[in-house]
Amino acid sequence: MHAKDPKEYLSILEKERERLEKEMEALIEKRNKGEISEEEFNEAKKRIERKFIEVMDRIVQLRYITGEGKLFS
Repeated sequence: MHAKDPKEYLSILEKERERLEKEMEALIEKRNKGEISEEEFNEAKKRIERKFIEVMDRIVQLRYITGEGKLFS
């Protein structure tokens, strides 16, 4: 998932964030339809959340590095 250009890597991470959001939406839908147990839902949710936090942390760092965002206002 690494790219040489920080802006390219930022784009890759933002696509990964979108993928994780869609994965979470699909997981919630499966739970609501009763296709998975609450235990399966919670395990998958934790996995997605951990990955999401990791991706968002990297996005914030890269936005700061590339000058696209401020760390503090």
